[in-house]
Amino acid sequence: MRLRLMQVAVCALFLLLAVQVARLQWLDPAVSADYATGTFPRNVAVEPPRGLITDRNGLVLAHNTATFRVVLIPGELASEPEPRRLALARIEDLTAIPFATLEAASSSTLAALDPYAPVAVQDDLDRDTAVMLRARLAGQAGVAVQANPARAYASEPSLAHILGSIGALPPEEAADLVAAGYHVDGVIGLTGVEGQYETTLRGQPGRRLVLADPQGREVDLLGEAAATPGADLALSIDMRLQRTAATALAEGIERGRSILNRPGSAGRPVAVSGGAAILMDVRTGELLASVSLPSYDPNLFSTGTPDEVAKVLADPARPLVDRTYMELRSPGSVFKPLVALAALEEGIATRDTRILSTGAITVRDQFNPNVVYVFRDWAAHGNVDMTAAIARSSDVYFYLLTGGYDAAWGSQAPFEGMGADVLAAWARRAGFGKATGIDLPGEAVGLVPDSAWKEREIGEPWLLGDSYTFGIGQGYLTTTPLQMAVLTAALATGGRLLQPTILHGTTIDGRFATNTPRTTGTLDASAEHFEVIREAMLAAAQPAGTAYTGVPAGVRIGGKTGTAEFGVPYPDGQYDTHGWYIGFGPYEDPEVAVVVYLEYGVGSTHAGPVAKSILEAYFNAATAPPAPEQVEAQ
Repeated sequence: MRLRLMQVAVCALFLLLAVQVARLQWLDPAVSADYATGTFPRNVAVEPPRGLITDRNGLVLAHNTATFRVVLIPGELASEPEPRRLALARIEDLTAIPFATLEAASSSTLAALDPYAPVAVQDDLDRDTAVMLRARLAGQAGVAVQANPARAYASEPSLAHILGSIGALPPEEAADLVAAGYHVDGVIGLTGVEGQYETTLRGQPGRRLVLADPQGREVDLLGEAAATPGADLALSIDMRLQRTAATALAEGIERGRSILNRPGSAGRPVAVSGGAAILMDVRTGELLASVSLPSYDPNLFSTGTPDEVAKVLADPARPLVDRTYMELRSPGSVFKPLVALAALEEGIATRDTRILSTGAITVRDQFNPNVVYVFRDWAAHGNVDMTAAIARSSDVYFYLLTGGYDAAWGSQAPFEGMGADVLAAWARRAGFGKATGIDLPGEAVGLVPDSAWKEREIGEPWLLGDSYTFGIGQGYLTTTPLQMAVLTAALATGGRLLQPTILHGTTIDGRFATNTPRTTGTLDASAEHFEVIREAMLAAAQPAGTAYTGVPAGVRIGGKTGTAEFGVPYPDGQYDTHGWYIGFGPYEDPEVAVVVYLEYGVGSTHAGPVAKSILEAYFNAATAPPAPEQVEAQ
């Protein structure tokens, strides 16, 4: 669609200029006479200035600058072989660019199509070198030093994934893009906001119809269609909160490294730690902070050396991956509030339903009673109701809500669970297993498993153990932190499924228009049942609850922690874990949802304090670090 719109606009522009050429050629005797002397009309593309990118408060995060390059203009060189060779040799002496490079450029396909189109022969000159070469090449036909549009970004690694980068036209799209009005040597937004909003940021290119002499030099302007500058984008990000989130997340990752050195870790693969943190406005879906670590310098792909780029590309920590919406992991216990809501709606349980947790349940094999499976809880919670089960994060409670229990299996009182397929349907209604619709490219969708999926993809039947692990947010279930943010906002607001956005508004022709909030649907459940879940998450955020480590000073919130096990067990029977924290606040009238995800972390120990720092920065501006120096716009 983007290319089609561009092509229509460019065709209209060329038609306008073609009419002007015809008028001048056939109706204007003076111009016709000029043609007889060797002058001719040329179309010259005029690139529009790219729009700025700012945070929601106007802090400039991306602006236009220029790089410099040496270009060859083959049409200005002599057409006879020997004079042409001498001219190229002279250019080699003046620039130190190899003769072979110059010769190849002078006979390139582009030169054949348009002899007066500049062909780059040396890129990325610094300003001093460009000035020196420009003086040295003065008066030399066929070569020039040209300023090339480029972008400069605020030096904040936490912005790299969001802002993205611009670059050369992708080879597989180049033909279509040139037909749509891009110059063959032009640039285009490739990733992040630069790629997602390319059409908006780029603007509309213009054209100048000029009269040129036999050497390609302009001698007269015949007509002009002005370029339309790109629109300025104000992101939803608040840089004050973004910096706080980045600092807190880095500290949380460092704390989480402590669990990598547990006894028995010798000889195991070396873990690479990373994480993500999101602060979302539950009223609009705007991301006020969105951080993925590790990251990289946003200017890497514009000013970095080949070695620096190669190092990032080869980094096993995968710094190019935005873990907020590209990373898929089991959510662990932060999934339990949705399980509880589904159980309430399906009539499987009420807020007063009590289930005994002695620290584990046992299940006898239905085919061999001598085989007993043990499904552990992380503690012996006793006889707990739904509020306590969420507040203390009892696994046994959620094993039974999902998979149920038959008295013949062993140690537990009978209980009828909802079944994995019912829970899977609720997970899909909540937005799992599909894109949230975030306005950034490359979103992962995750997996919601059910019995048909396992039979189809793995060739095995669904087992009771699959239901139990599904009920505590583990097993085959995978989600992104952003999907968890959407769920948290829905729990906070009574079911509104927001479409998250990174865009706050757009400025076109000096007029600012705020982005319109969007929802993707509603998680249909009764207000009474939503209130049960909210109250349970409030209880989790009390001193006796697992989510208390994420509570900001002076503000009541609802929270939930998660610690998702994965991999093979250590000699002591423990597993590696990912840590999660979700929360919303203020409890009485929610404004924001927070999600923290830590690779190789524990939810309450490592993720909770990260969430606390972010929420305190939001609710108390005085606790946040100062904003970075503003990048000067050019």
